Amino acid sequence: MRPLNLKILIVDDEETLRNFLVSLLSKHGHECDTAKNGIEAFEKIKKNSFDAAVIDIVMPLMDGITLTKELLRLNPNLPIMIMTGHAEEHSAVSAIAAGAREFIRKPFSVDEFMLRFDKMMRDHKGEEVLLALSLTDELTGLYNRRRFFVLTEQYLKVAIRTKKRSLLLYIDMDDLKWINDHYGHHEGDHALIDLAGILKKTFRESDIIARIGGDEFVVLLESTVKNDGILITRLYENIKDYNAKGPRRYQLSISVGAAQVDPENPILIDELLSKADASMYAQKRKRSKKQS
Repeated sequence: MRPLNLKILIVDDEETLRNFLVSLLSKHGHECDTAKNGIEAFEKIKKNSFDAAVIDIVMPLMDGITLTKELLRLNPNLPIMIMTGHAEEHSAVSAIAAGAREFIRKPFSVDEFMLRFDKMMRDHKGEEVLLALSLTDELTGLYNRRRFFVLTEQYLKVAIRTKKRSLLLYIDMDDLKWINDHYGHHEGDHALIDLAGILKKTFRESDIIARIGGDEFVVLLESTVKNDGILITRLYENIKDYNAKGPRRYQLSISVGAAQVDPENPILIDELLSKADASMYAQKRKRSKKQS
C-alpha cells in the first residue's frame, strides 16, 4: 500500500526531469516542490517541512552528495533518494555513504522509480514505528525512561543557554501494590493509565511527561515562581475530580516531589531526579505520620 499525501522535494537541474517527477508523484497523491540546484533546495528545506527528497547527484553550485549531507544535518530522519547518471559503481556507494536511503540510475522506468520510492518510504515508516515503540511506555503511551533522559538532556541545554528556570515534578502513585493485591493487576494497569491521562490533561504538550518506573512518573516544565504552586494545585484538583466522578473500588492518590533547575547552576539529570525523588518521599512520610 502506497503512502499518500507526502510532501516531496525534487532537486534536479534538468527542468524536463523535474516536471516528469512532479507529474508522476502527483498522480500517486503526493505534493511536490522543486529546486533546480542544491543551494535553492537547501534554502527551501530550511523554511519548509518535507517528508522526502529526490536529488540528482550532479548539479551546479552544490552537488547531490553535499546537499544530502546538508539536508540530513537539518533533518536527520529525512528519507532521500539520489538519482545518478553515472555508470560507475562508486556513485551508488557514495550516495548511501552520505546518508541517502535509496539511489536509482538514469535512465529509469516509471515502474522502477515508484518501486524504489515506495520501498524507501515503507522502510522509513517501519523505522519510525520501531523508534516510537522503543521510546514510549507501552501501557500509558507516555514517554519511557530512556526517552525522558534524551529529551531532558536537550531541554536542559536550551534552558541553560536561554537562562530559563525549569521544574521537575516526581509523582508517585500511592498504593499501587494494594490495588494489584486486592483487585488484580488489570485494575492496577487501569489506574496507571488513568493517572497518565490526568497528567496529560494537567500539563501542556510542550512539557516532558514520562513514566520512568512501575508507579513513578515525572514532568519537566518551564518554571516561574508564580506558576509552580498553581500547577501542583491543579494536579491535585484533577485527581480529586477523578475520584469524585463515580463509584470506584479505590481512590486514586499521589505523592509529589519537586526540584528546581537553576540555569546559573547546571545540574546532572541523575542529581535532579534524586532531589525530586527525595522531595516526594519526604512528602509521603509526612502524610503517613499525619494518618497514623
